[in-house]
Amino acid sequence: MLPDLVLVICTIIEIFVILWGLSQLQAFLREEVEDLEKSIDEKLALAIQSTGLVSGGEPVNPVQAAIAGLIQNMATNQQNPKRIELKRDEKGLFEKQE
Repeated sequence: MLPDLVLVICTIIEIFVILWGLSQLQAFLREEVEDLEKSIDEKLALAIQSTGLVSGGEPVNPVQAAIAGLIQNMATNQQNPKRIELKRDEKGLFEKQE
């Protein structure tokens, strides 16, 4: 009877020790991940600063600027919009426009 009681008590104590160890391991891993995130953030910020993209951002591509201006002009000049009508023949196929 006494050896069984000692065995049960040792088992319960061992369970608590294992749970405590796992909680310590979890806290350690959480701290290490936070430190790693900070390190990555700092290195990424340093890399962005070294490329010169921080102050004004990436310079505007002239082709993209021209396309944007063309789209703006088309949007503001909608006084005489052109309408395209698609006609179909008796078979339901589109007809060729001239």
